[in-house]
Amino acid sequence: MTNIVNALVVEDYKLIADAWGKLLRDTNIFNTVKVLYSADNLTEYIEDLKPELIFMDINLPGSQNGIEITKTITESYPWIKIMILSIHNEPVMVRRAIENGAKGYITKNAPMKEMQLGVEKVMNGEKYLCEEIRHYFD
Repeated sequence: MTNIVNALVVEDYKLIADAWGKLLRDTNIFNTVKVLYSADNLTEYIEDLKPELIFMDINLPGSQNGIEITKTITESYPWIKIMILSIHNEPVMVRRAIENGAKGYITKNAPMKEMQLGVEKVMNGEKYLCEEIRHYFD
C-alpha cells in the first residue's frame, strides 16, 4: 500500500487522541497525522490538509455526533474515507455509521494490527468492520 498523504484523528479525549495519533504516526503508513480534540473548525482542517482518511470518534461535544459529522463530510468531500473509532460495539451504531458514509468501523478494543488491516482495506476501496463487531453482519 502506498503512503497516505494525510490523516486526521477527531477524538475529544486528549489522552486517547494523542495516543492514537502517536500509534498511527509510528506505523509509517501516514505522511501526516493531525489530531483534533473536537470537530470545531474541521472543515478548515480538511480544506488545509486535504486528508484522505479521517478517524472519527462517535461521542463528540457539540450539536452533531461523529456519525452525523461523517454524513456531512462524505457528502461534501466524497474522496475522504472515514473510519469510525469508537467504544460502541452495538450493531445499531455500526449500521448507522456505515449508512452515513463510514467506510470502516474499529472499536477501541481492537489491536493495532487490526487497525492497520482496516486502513489497508478501506484505502483499497473496501469496507472494513473489526473482528469484535463483524459477526453481527455475517
